[in-house]
Amino acid sequence: ARLRPGIGMIHYSKRFWGLPLIFRVFGSPFPRTIPFAVVSVAISVVLQSVDSLKRDIVQAFGHPYPFQVYAFVIGFLVVLRTNHSLARFMEARSNVELMGSKWADAVMMLQAFDSVSTGEKIWDSGRRGNEQRPGDGSDEFIARVVHLVSLMHGLALQQLRGDENLDNLVIARQRSGPGSDLKTISSANQIGNVIAADVVVVDDREGTRDENAPHVRVNLSGSALNPEKSKATFKLKGAHDGAAAVNDARQARGEILSVFSLTERSEIWHACCVATPLAVVGGVDGSEIAFLSRLNCDRVYVVMSLIQCLIVSRSEEKDGLRIPPPILSRCYQVLSDGLLGFNQADKLAKTPFPMPYAQMLTALLLVFNITLPVMIAGNVNALWLAIVVNLVSTVAYQGLNETARELEDPFKPTHVNDLGLPQLQAMFNAKIRAATPGAESQLDRIDQLKVVRSMEERD
Repeated sequence: ARLRPGIGMIHYSKRFWGLPLIFRVFGSPFPRTIPFAVVSVAISVVLQSVDSLKRDIVQAFGHPYPFQVYAFVIGFLVVLRTNHSLARFMEARSNVELMGSKWADAVMMLQAFDSVSTGEKIWDSGRRGNEQRPGDGSDEFIARVVHLVSLMHGLALQQLRGDENLDNLVIARQRSGPGSDLKTISSANQIGNVIAADVVVVDDREGTRDENAPHVRVNLSGSALNPEKSKATFKLKGAHDGAAAVNDARQARGEILSVFSLTERSEIWHACCVATPLAVVGGVDGSEIAFLSRLNCDRVYVVMSLIQCLIVSRSEEKDGLRIPPPILSRCYQVLSDGLLGFNQADKLAKTPFPMPYAQMLTALLLVFNITLPVMIAGNVNALWLAIVVNLVSTVAYQGLNETARELEDPFKPTHVNDLGLPQLQAMFNAKIRAATPGAESQLDRIDQLKVVRSMEERD
């Protein structure tokens, strides 16, 4: 299935020398240059049509060199801004990839450390056991880690795009491969989300949105796995046409945004966030919503703290994380590295392109659009040629500037040429699910590899 417009990054065909791309409207900067082009061409038509005005302009023009210098300076400033904006765009993409890669690496390590080891703490006994088996509760622990890391990644992307609404975090489709996810149960406090674990309904209403609703608390004991596999599976067919994997049919941004201007109006901003929900493995349960709702920013740090506490708690269990502490510390290190990538991306999201530069360039381009028809009237006699030259020049300068204005803010949901955060979230979910096939599945595969290796050695 192909992505709905506005869900992922815009990918395009390069067939026929890229010529069909010229006629694409969605995500194009050309429509935003039309107002400037219309004004400039209209001035040019008036100057070309009124004989007295054109005669005075021709007599006043000695040489177009002064205007050429002005046009060259503006062109240099536009190109400089475009290069800077492209650098911001690619740096933002690199930092988000670093964040996701490190956090997926931590999940992969925890899967190996907790499921593939001997039956006792080997650094205490000084010997290895004869049987390699997963510890009790390994799948439950990994399922909770996958859920929390997916939630942390989704909250990170929410903060980067300036989205504080937890309702925009929806449940991801069930996995199709090996491994287990947390159960999904209807929310007992009717917040509109789903429960990602066993729940216990208690009378304590602290932290809930509705005072009349019972408080939902995650029960960390007992079975919390969903052994069933749904036909509505989570699959990713590559970065170009991967499904965002959300059980949601919300309005696409293409139906919300205008192609003729960029906007940052609050209601449009929120509507775009609603139209591009982020999928979390296991969804977000009621207790998590109540807990996270107490903060409107930096929720990533709360979930990071929960993950580290969960790792510490598991390492103190007899059958949990049976690996030497110095090796286990690598998990904390890569989690910290991923947080560094998030903070680098957050720096770009919170640091706008310098206002004085943008203001001066906007004013200079406006002067250019108004004075360009005067220069054309003094050097071009044919009306049709004056219109063509004016139109091409205006679209070229304004088009590059509009491209820079959009790319310099790669996380804003009101820009259709953003990084495609729902798709990045879906791709991250695919990574951590692929890295956690389950303890028994991994041990079976290791046994198969041992048999194959022994057969090769005998041959």
